[in-house]
Amino acid sequence: MGVIAALFAGAGLAAPLFGGTPKGVPKDPYGDGVFLSRRQYRLELSGTPEEWRERAGFALRRAVARGPQGPDGTIWLPVSAYRGLGLEGLDELAGALGWRLDRDRLRFGTVVLTPVSAPR
Repeated sequence: MGVIAALFAGAGLAAPLFGGTPKGVPKDPYGDGVFLSRRQYRLELSGTPEEWRERAGFALRRAVARGPQGPDGTIWLPVSAYRGLGLEGLDELAGALGWRLDRDRLRFGTVVLTPVSAPR
């Protein structure tokens, strides 16, 4: 068990084990992992609409920087990135970056965003 803990505690070893982040994509201050970071936990408990807007905006910019995740040029965001902002607020933020929610493809726990130039 100690060997596994040492692997995860090692600098830079955890990211490649779980896919890592491409160069040029900023680190997520709310955490990249499966577990809630302290900052994300506080946001979930008592986040203000402004804090959620900041969180969703950061996650959206990060997803755009990572590039399309689907073969059709779409990107996805987990609900933990926008929950306190709501779909309308997320759609507003996405529009400012040239993206829009694909309301026909909403899934439990995830939203799909398409480039504004893509057909509806």
